[in-house]
Amino acid sequence: MKDFLKFIKMYYGSEGDFNLRRYFSFYSLIIIVFLTVILSSIVYWNQRNALIQYSISSATVFAQQINRSISSKIIDSDLLEEKNLLIEDNTNFLLQLDMISESFLNEYGDVKKIKIFNHAGKVVYSSDPNDIGLMNTGRNIKKALTGQTSTELTRRYREFQEDSSNKEKKYSIDILEIYVPIYRDLNNPVKEEIIGAFEIYTDISTVYQLIGKEFYKVPLLLLFSMGILYLFLQVVIKKASVIINKKNAEINLSAAELKEAQQRITSAIDRVIEDQSFHVRLQFDNLLKCWEVKNCTHIACPSYKSENLRCWQVSGTFCGGKVQGVFANKYGDCRKCEIYQNAFKDRINLIGESFNNMMVLLESKHMELQKLNERLNVLIDTDALTETGNRRSFQKRMESIHLLSLRYNHPYSIIVCDVDYFKSFNDTYGHQKGDYALVAAANAMKTSVRRTDEIFRWGGEEFIIILPQQNLFAALKVAENLRGTVESLGIAHTVSPSKVLTISVGVACNIADNVKYISWESVIKQADDALYKAKAAGKNCVYPPVNISNISDETI
Repeated sequence: MKDFLKFIKMYYGSEGDFNLRRYFSFYSLIIIVFLTVILSSIVYWNQRNALIQYSISSATVFAQQINRSISSKIIDSDLLEEKNLLIEDNTNFLLQLDMISESFLNEYGDVKKIKIFNHAGKVVYSSDPNDIGLMNTGRNIKKALTGQTSTELTRRYREFQEDSSNKEKKYSIDILEIYVPIYRDLNNPVKEEIIGAFEIYTDISTVYQLIGKEFYKVPLLLLFSMGILYLFLQVVIKKASVIINKKNAEINLSAAELKEAQQRITSAIDRVIEDQSFHVRLQFDNLLKCWEVKNCTHIACPSYKSENLRCWQVSGTFCGGKVQGVFANKYGDCRKCEIYQNAFKDRINLIGESFNNMMVLLESKHMELQKLNERLNVLIDTDALTETGNRRSFQKRMESIHLLSLRYNHPYSIIVCDVDYFKSFNDTYGHQKGDYALVAAANAMKTSVRRTDEIFRWGGEEFIIILPQQNLFAALKVAENLRGTVESLGIAHTVSPSKVLTISVGVACNIADNVKYISWESVIKQADDALYKAKAAGKNCVYPPVNISNISDETI
């Protein structure tokens, strides 16, 4: 384990930073040694094969010369029976062959032995008499007897004497056995003309000695060349290492900044969720404000002395006492502002300010959405024509009033109004005039109730009014005021007996003692029944009937 840690430290610094130079130095040395061995081996085998091929070529020429020297003598001496050579029994011809072979062996110093095989693979002549008569049916002989030259390398051969005077002293050489076909006529070297084969023993010890003496130069040259390349790459790697370390430092700094920004933004988002408020901002101590950079002291500037507000978050700001509103016309224009650019040089400021701007935008959009929702609620709960509450809003309000009365043991009253002869009014004056009449009646009724009372359009020409904490007598007085106010408008209605637009009114009350027993739906039913009785009584009246002069304020 300790050795492994040492190995790791060789590539990495104390803090785990990757060391490119050490990494390159270690592996480049391994690669140089490996390439030197591989390339040297390739050079060695190429040289060896080239010298062996040269030896084979020389032996082949040697065999052809012998073949040319003896082919005519074999034919003239009648030493050939079909394709079988019969020279082993002809002493005179053997002596001639000895002379020929001796002259060639002296001329070719690397040739150590010559054998001649007949077509059956039998040795019919050899420079070593002990070989005559031996048989060889190996693949090399067979190849030679079919017209192919073949070779076989015999390393450290021990059959040759150093000199003839000392028969016991032998020496070792490297022998290359070369098998060459013998042709009856070298001018016609075809398979049918083959009458035997040569086996030539060539000494290639000098080949290995030459390679051994000169081979050391190859790896030295390779090592020298690679050493120069290694030094050059070391310089390049050194510069690259400096650049990489610098970039690593920047990356580590950026990572730390991003981690800090992540923590701060996460904390800010948690506060947004916890407080359910968009008024959350990231604070930066090192962020210069626009009024600081511009030395602005103009108190009219919305961002002056502000820690949470930036000039690009408002519709205008002051710089040196002059209005500078161009930056904040659109948020995208802020990128042209030198204050904005200065603030965003720091990555954390960039992320933080983007978050702040996002929160400003969200807060603004949230406020707009709240206003739209309020407006929408008003539209949903308001009758579009008369701008009074509609039936939906009446039901919600009525439930609330009933619960409050039940809790505090208070009464409440309901008034139901209906415009008299309204269908005839529409038929006579048209629907547009009818809508105008409904609006005028609704506005008149609004002026005849308390601020705590609420008017709703119940449907068509009917209106319903809630009177919280009002008893029946007070509600009857309000109802009579409503009837009189509408009649006093004097809206012409020729079909009506009174010749003006009038209303009929029904009133009901849920007294305090009955609130817990009678539902608000039942109270509406009572008021609606009272309205029908008012209609039956001749219209333009209130039911139950009441003498307003007999109702005092104390009774109410």
